[in-house]
Amino acid sequence: MSGSQDKPLTAREQQRLETRRKVYEAAVDVFKRDGVQECRIEDIATLAGVSRGTFYFHFPTKDAVLLEFLGESESDFVDAVDSLPGDAPIEDVVGVTAVAMARSWSQAPDLFVEVGVVALRRTAESLASREDAYGIREALARRFTAAAARGQLLPQVPPQSLADFFLASFFAVAMGWTRSDADMPLEAALQGAGFLFLNGARMPDAE
Repeated sequence: MSGSQDKPLTAREQQRLETRRKVYEAAVDVFKRDGVQECRIEDIATLAGVSRGTFYFHFPTKDAVLLEFLGESESDFVDAVDSLPGDAPIEDVVGVTAVAMARSWSQAPDLFVEVGVVALRRTAESLASREDAYGIREALARRFTAAAARGQLLPQVPPQSLADFFLASFFAVAMGWTRSDADMPLEAALQGAGFLFLNGARMPDAE
């Protein structure tokens, strides 16, 4: 039995998606130019060629735009983790995550501070709701589960909690990096955070 195909979008639905994308891209441009807190919705609407109401129809808040921005970046992080072999050492998982995040966040460090606040809030909320699993958190939790099964990580800590802790530490380090005068690449700062994470979570006898 052949699988059912997705129903083609109507012209109206396609136009709605295109408008949403236009509003999103305009919002990101204005965020980068003026800052998230300081920017005006009117400026976003003008740049997108839509009304103020159209912005709110697609994005109820500025945070909704930031979440979409985070989601697009996150897909690259997931791809980086998923590109590794299933039995890849946990060090490799941490390393490729640091590289992918540094590559993404270095392109818009000022905007990342705002994105990081939203990301940290989402990570904190996930600690209170075990049903909530999102892209990179789920991908890391799978890797941490496998590493714990191999005796590389502490089995007492749930893999999703380890993923939350890992992501929170990376977001915190990256946010500090954007406000630091230290002459250190973001990738190096994240690799350092990964080193601290591993040495805190590693089983005492693990090689």
